[in-house]
Amino acid sequence: MIGTMEENGNSFLKEKFLYFSRHRFVKNVATLQAGEFASSVVQGLAGILIARLLQPQLFGVYSLAFGLASLLVLIVSLGVQDAVTTIVGESYAREDRKATHDALLFLAKMTGVIGILSVAAALGAPKLSALLYHNSAIGWYAGIVVLAAFISNTFYTFSTIALQVVNRIKAMSILGLVDQVIRSGFALFFVFIGFGLMGAVTGHLIGAGIVFVISAVIWERLRREYPIFPSLRQFTQKVWDANLKKYFTFSAWIALDKNIANLYNILPILMVGVYVSSVEVTYFKISFAYVNLALSLMGPISTLLNVEFPRMRAGEPRRMKHNFLKVSLYSLLLSLLLTAGALAVSPIALKILYGKAFLPGLKYVLGLFVYGAFLGIGVGLGPMWRAINKVKISIVINTVTLGIGIPAGLYLIRHFGVWGAIIMVSIWFTVSHAISFFYLLAHLQNE
Repeated sequence: MIGTMEENGNSFLKEKFLYFSRHRFVKNVATLQAGEFASSVVQGLAGILIARLLQPQLFGVYSLAFGLASLLVLIVSLGVQDAVTTIVGESYAREDRKATHDALLFLAKMTGVIGILSVAAALGAPKLSALLYHNSAIGWYAGIVVLAAFISNTFYTFSTIALQVVNRIKAMSILGLVDQVIRSGFALFFVFIGFGLMGAVTGHLIGAGIVFVISAVIWERLRREYPIFPSLRQFTQKVWDANLKKYFTFSAWIALDKNIANLYNILPILMVGVYVSSVEVTYFKISFAYVNLALSLMGPISTLLNVEFPRMRAGEPRRMKHNFLKVSLYSLLLSLLLTAGALAVSPIALKILYGKAFLPGLKYVLGLFVYGAFLGIGVGLGPMWRAINKVKISIVINTVTLGIGIPAGLYLIRHFGVWGAIIMVSIWFTVSHAISFFYLLAHLQNE
């Protein structure tokens, strides 16, 4: 009897394994996971080596500069990529050439606006950093990174959208890896040869120019293979005729939702820097980055759901709740396992990766268990909000959470230092994700 039960159990697991290994979405997730994990490893290793070269004091300044740059890029980028990915995903599935062109020309015109805003942000960054941290040099470094981000993302954004909607996930993963290798590699090289913080940001700028050229070449090759996409010539000729009003409202709500969500990752580093030393900023930064590196395998799931949920709603709307629940629970289990594994090896990993000078930050890694363990429940939230066109509800939830959480977080950091920041991020993510998850379940039940 026991043998029969074991055979049945093995047969069930074998069937499940075969099902998942053949499922298109699961295979795409695995491919993108491999690419993004490799990119995260490259970025992480470059960050570790830069940290070793700069040591805790200067690496804290480096972290604040890149954190400030991330905030400024978030503000000026207007978050239009996710909206256009959703629109193009639907129009490509319908083989609607005009709608595909309109959406991508809208993105091109918005990219011009983003370029102007990026220059303004770069010029204003030194004054902002002087106000926050009494150090304008942080802002100068941040400004260079803002310009680098705009340059590299220009054609990179178009290429990744196109590769995703035509289901060229492997090529999309490789492009992401190439982007990270080039930019991180140049940054590390210039730090290594002795140019310090300025070398790091200059390396990102040079790498951005190279990524721009590579992405433009990839786009043109894709356009020739898939005529549904506009050519570079059509971009230059028709971009200023693009109708911003047609997609702006839809895009603006998605952008606002995505940007508010991204603030959850950017603000903690910037807020910690207001009250603690640059050395303590370093310890929090490496702890947060270490846990997030382990969780980077979750990112591809959310990326692919930006296309999968709209397709599902068009073809199988009755299965939306079932698939959303399944993806969320599998992702929750995955985040729990990844976090537990990362924390178990953290004493050895931090010593090997960063060296003894960074070991005082080990206790903060262990404190981030709750944050990491429950992060998986949020993987499908953003894509589902967009798919059912309820982004405004997500904005309300995240805005209220941050409206209460930011002043509460500053209070915690002021009185408890880095531990206050750990409590803050754990509450922010867990509460906002839980509220959104249960709201979406209730809404999908009634659809």
